[in-house]
Amino acid sequence: MMALAGLFNPMMREVVEMMYLTEEPVVLSGEKYEALIGPLPKTPYEEGIKKTIEHLKAV
Repeated sequence: MMALAGLFNPMMREVVEMMYLTEEPVVLSGEKYEALIGPLPKTPYEEGIKKTIEHLKAV
């Protein structure tokens, strides 16, 4: 049905193209990069959220 709508609507055509992202979870990992360049700096979620909120308040 989505593909049929994509024939008439360019936005729906793009949605159909990206549907595969909803079929399986997307798992991102930095293992390949770490193997090439070493450990990557990581910010804990709590700290990142806190700093983001502080930044938004300052703007």
